[in-house]
Amino acid sequence: MVNKEVEDNIVCPSVINENQKCTTPDPGNVADFETAIAQTKFGTFNLILLLVAIPSVFASQFETASLSYAFPAAQCDLNLSLEDRGLVNAIIYTGMISSCFIWGSLVDVFGRRRILIITHLIDSVFVIMAAFAPNLSVLLVAKFFGGFVINGPSMALTPYLSEFHGTQYRSRVPLTLGLLYSVGNIFLPLLAWALLPLNININVFEGFELHAWNIFLLICTLPALTSGLFFLIIPESPKYLMSKGNNENALEIFQQIFKLNTRQDPEQYPVKKLKDDKQIYQQKYTLKEAWIQISPLFSLRYANKLLLVCLLEFFLMMGTNSLRLWLPQIFQLINDYILENNESGSFCSMLNTLQSTANNDETCLMNFDNSSVYINSIIVAFTAVVGYFIAAFCINKLGKKKILAILGTVSGTAVLSIYFAPNSTSGLILICIYLMCTCVCIDVVIAIAVDLFPTYLRASALSLVLMSGRLGSIVGNLIFPILLQVGCGAPFFTLGGITISCIIISLFLPNTDLKALE
Repeated sequence: MVNKEVEDNIVCPSVINENQKCTTPDPGNVADFETAIAQTKFGTFNLILLLVAIPSVFASQFETASLSYAFPAAQCDLNLSLEDRGLVNAIIYTGMISSCFIWGSLVDVFGRRRILIITHLIDSVFVIMAAFAPNLSVLLVAKFFGGFVINGPSMALTPYLSEFHGTQYRSRVPLTLGLLYSVGNIFLPLLAWALLPLNININVFEGFELHAWNIFLLICTLPALTSGLFFLIIPESPKYLMSKGNNENALEIFQQIFKLNTRQDPEQYPVKKLKDDKQIYQQKYTLKEAWIQISPLFSLRYANKLLLVCLLEFFLMMGTNSLRLWLPQIFQLINDYILENNESGSFCSMLNTLQSTANNDETCLMNFDNSSVYINSIIVAFTAVVGYFIAAFCINKLGKKKILAILGTVSGTAVLSIYFAPNSTSGLILICIYLMCTCVCIDVVIAIAVDLFPTYLRASALSLVLMSGRLGSIVGNLIFPILLQVGCGAPFFTLGGITISCIIISLFLPNTDLKALE
């Protein structure tokens, strides 16, 4: 018999409305994954998972965004043009794209946890390499391989955390990760603000000086190192173990989660046996077997769904990362304009000074009186955090498709309005609204993708979706500096058109609200 106290607290895992019948698992019956994970409840273990995810998210965020803050300080040391900076931003995502298929399949074949440990530790090596890069060529190599490796955690973390949560909380996992990314966006400019304005010149050895931007990038190594160590103490996903036929270990993990979350003895866990959920995995990794692994994604059942989410991710990340990674440069231009003219102008008049500075061959000078650059970046990141909190509370009430439509409309209107902003403050507000909405949309699309595909295809599908997003980021960062030099209207009208395209595509997505995982 099930302990009476435990039985009273049993949660029905897949009930969507009150008219559905909730059945209590009997110890003699076999429970599926959704029933088993629901009985573990939500508590201490889930909070530990989120804490462990923080340095992992920071590591991915720092890999892609840290140089955006270092560029204004390092441009004189590395002699970087606008096109060079766009190339460095793009090469990171090129590395990510080149490894999408590899990590997606490896995560499904060898497990989420193992990939999380190995990739974080390797990534820290390439971050150190970038910190000591003496020229553009070395920096490009370091950032390519950094992007190549950090894609592993990006592929593994979302399915890993999602598979520790039932249907009641699963849709909030990608949004929570997005929230953590936004917290990282706050922390990064704070760190940059503390270090980069310092005029540090330490002669380490003959021919090499250590500057503030070198120290800044070295500190950005810590999240990757920390994550690799933290995941050593966290178990593998029980859903993944069940799909491999390892039900005994999966049940032990469920029991330990139950113990942590409820403070009860593991023997009181009401599920005693798990349903056989073994799925097809290749035991060796070759190109042929990798294709066997992912080929069902291109069947009639999944191909149209995959195309929709890939297109959405491509356009959303193209728009978001094009603007996000160039914000420090944009804010630096505004800061320089105000200091030189002792007054503010319209947003576009200040931004158009980029056309003259791009053609200026005078001696490279760095303006260290630029606190507004970091303050504005922190404000943008903080508004994104607010957006994730709001979306997390609304997603189950409104539904994912409706949230995409609403936020898409708001963000499109905001980015088109930037061209008409009368001053830097109004421009900042519109940028905040645009990035807040698009960042949430990106993670809503990920939440939809998690629900659309079965366990043995989920990480591979997510790798293709994220690869599409990385490709969009490459395209965006290559053309954005060109658009900036054309004039103020070109980049923002382009972003507005991209956002409108996303709204149209989202209308064709299937409804996945409160859908049980396959």
